Amino acid sequence: MKQLGMLVVVVGALIGSIAWGQQPLKAGGQDAQPWVLHDQNELSGVAVDLTRAISKQIGVPIEYQPMIFADLIPAVGSGKIDVIATNMAITPEREQKVDFSRRYYNALPEALVVQSNDATAYRALADLTGLPVGAQKGSIQLALLQKIGSFSEIKTYDSQKDAWEAVASGQIRATITPGVETRYAAKIGGLPAGARIVETYQSASPRPRAAFAVRKGNRELLEKINAAFATLGADGTLKSIFNKYGLDWEPPPK
Repeated sequence: MKQLGMLVVVVGALIGSIAWGQQPLKAGGQDAQPWVLHDQNELSGVAVDLTRAISKQIGVPIEYQPMIFADLIPAVGSGKIDVIATNMAITPEREQKVDFSRRYYNALPEALVVQSNDATAYRALADLTGLPVGAQKGSIQLALLQKIGSFSEIKTYDSQKDAWEAVASGQIRATITPGVETRYAAKIGGLPAGARIVETYQSASPRPRAAFAVRKGNRELLEKINAAFATLGADGTLKSIFNKYGLDWEPPPK
């Protein structure tokens, strides 16, 4: 899987001549389903398909590489990649580091995951006061735990899967991870044995506003991505891509 994770897939038409010439753009996104799916030597998934559709719209090839989530903003800032193409929520802190596209999706709030044999009907994160918890590095879920700060320990993990496995193995009592990825994993049997979603949990957070992102000041690329998203939303492509992977989609509020 790590070898597959390094795979770079070139998507999009090899035509078009704009400021970037014939050089492919580089996109990076977290290696998490349903955003990225591995099928032998091919990548698919919501983020990969969205990137492919944008590539066709702007007429420039785009290389897509799965990465660790916490590495995405540093990578676009340093020029290692040109676009963050994943389920990244717009936050004031991130807006200081990158320029976000128009939102393309209003995601589900976070989900709470505990051990399967923990029958506690948790309703809020305050119910975990004094217990060890964890979340993915660089995530809004980690920021939420740190803001509350009433836990005995907050551990960080490179991926959501690592956090789920930490719960299943008893390293931590609970984790909060993005709702879309968590519920998708539960639906396809992707949660580790010994872990479950707490259905009684009620998030106090607003639905995350997902967008793509570019390096600060890269207005030319941002405008083209925005125009592509507008077209893809209007012609039904966005809805079709989300529906393909069993997700509902509706136009985000402007």
